Amino acid sequence: MTRSISLALLLATAAPAVAQDITLPLTARGNEPFWSVEATADGLRLSEPEGKGTLQALPFTQATDGGSLILTTTDFTLRIDPALCRDDMSGMLYPHTATLARASTNLAGCAGDSDAVLAGDWTATALNGAPLPEGATVTLSFLDGRLIGKSGCNSYIGSYSLTGEGLSIGDTGATRMACPAPLMETEQAVFAAFAATARFDITPNGALVLQSAEGTPLLTATR
Repeated sequence: MTRSISLALLLATAAPAVAQDITLPLTARGNEPFWSVEATADGLRLSEPEGKGTLQALPFTQATDGGSLILTTTDFTLRIDPALCRDDMSGMLYPHTATLARASTNLAGCAGDSDAVLAGDWTATALNGAPLPEGATVTLSFLDGRLIGKSGCNSYIGSYSLTGEGLSIGDTGATRMACPAPLMETEQAVFAAFAATARFDITPNGALVLQSAEGTPLLTATR
């Protein structure tokens, strides 16, 4: 659903992109066996099945290796690398790759907040598998649950939410400027794509792909 908004409101709520540096606090997690580490400035807390993890937040030392962050306690070492990571069960993307080293075993996982993968400004290059018509500009800016941009004709503002398995885009409000038919048709298709979005992916060349629940590409955008 799309509602009308004022351009003044849209401009007042615009915000800059978020950087994806490795900073604390963050959560790292992995599967088979399941594990998670809550990392804060106060310590690292490891959780594993059946209470096998540490119960208290352990103090740690911190080191860097290139762009990677290495956090070491008396019980384990957590390495965070600045490489995009896909959860091997849910398929959800995270901004960092994690490795938990404990008792001579290395366990792979992901770290950070999925929102950091989306955060920032994107420009659409394809819609429903086809290039945008000449003169159509479609942009998306994600930040803290808010989505703003241009829809081919008008400017819009909406919301989005991430779960452990997917992405949903809420109702959008748009200004009410009239445009030539091809641009208005593009705008309607953009809002339909938003409504159908259930997940997202990042291609090897860094493009964002909004997908349906079945994995059908709905909208492709680049930074």
